[in-house]
Amino acid sequence: MIPGPHTSETYMRHLFTAAAIAIFAGGVLAQDRVTLANGDVLTGTIKSMADGKLVITSALLGDITVPMTNVSDVVTKEAVTLETATGDRLLNRKILGLEGGNLKLEGATTSLAMKDLGKINPPEKVEPKWTGSVKLSALWTDGNTDRRAVGAAFDASLRREDDRISVDAAWDYSEDKDNDSTSATFRDWKLNQRRAGGGIKYDYFISKKWYVLVTSRVLGDTLADIQLRYTGGLGIGYTWVENDTTTFLTEAGLSYFNENYRTPGVESVDYMAARVAYKLTHAFTDKTKMVHGVEAFPSLEDGADFYMQAKTEIVTSLTDSMIASIAHVLDYDNTPAPGRDRTDNRVLLSVGWSF
Repeated sequence: MIPGPHTSETYMRHLFTAAAIAIFAGGVLAQDRVTLANGDVLTGTIKSMADGKLVITSALLGDITVPMTNVSDVVTKEAVTLETATGDRLLNRKILGLEGGNLKLEGATTSLAMKDLGKINPPEKVEPKWTGSVKLSALWTDGNTDRRAVGAAFDASLRREDDRISVDAAWDYSEDKDNDSTSATFRDWKLNQRRAGGGIKYDYFISKKWYVLVTSRVLGDTLADIQLRYTGGLGIGYTWVENDTTTFLTEAGLSYFNENYRTPGVESVDYMAARVAYKLTHAFTDKTKMVHGVEAFPSLEDGADFYMQAKTEIVTSLTDSMIASIAHVLDYDNTPAPGRDRTDNRVLLSVGWSF
């Protein structure tokens, strides 16, 4: 029997309809599927899962967020990246379904318990990098007071997942010209500041809040008659607050304290000390922040021996990389070198660059 014109048109329409249905069904089957506890099925592409919430992207509805407690089954068309609750990443694998509280994975000899699943398609981890600043200061006056001064400071830190390294260094130099015409040193330059020092600290995190630390610092200060002050010790720290605007931490431990003087015949001082410290960083705006910290070394051998430094600094961004700062530094040594004051106060105005 030869089909008539109407029969041929009907046949072709049915053929096209069947093809369209097959293509549509194939597209649906090729998508990721999330089955909810009430039987509803969401199709699309699983974008991510974190903090107990799954996000699936639908071509019609956009991003849909579903609590994992409402999900009864998950199937993916392509391999996804899985991260465990402890942060370990697994090989990319297809999810074949959810059964008995476990994810069935393609090509895996064992399944992954849902309680051990941390994230699906987590963001790529950014490699940690050093951050810090380099600052310079200078002063020149001419007239009744002739003074020339220069200074430099550097600080940097590297924060990784399990540890943190912090380093810093500073140098200050200043001279005044003797303008007393009756003085034997008239018109000579006289040193009134020469100070250099630095430190390094290593923190290892044993939890999100607690960390153990090793720290060491050196300092030389001509006007304070200090040839070398050295401290080195270890301790434990706790981070009380850490968010986008504020960080506050405290530290305590033991430290060796040694101080050698420039004046011949003056006996050096060394003892075991406690080390207590805190540091507060607070961002007032996205461009201006305050950094305040105190570090103290009370002797465990003689109550009269006590050294402390307190620093408060305001830093503001002038451009994307250029910064300006004003800082007040207080040094207190209860047993200074003979003939020297217990307290030194310094106010530093600097400009520099951040990285």
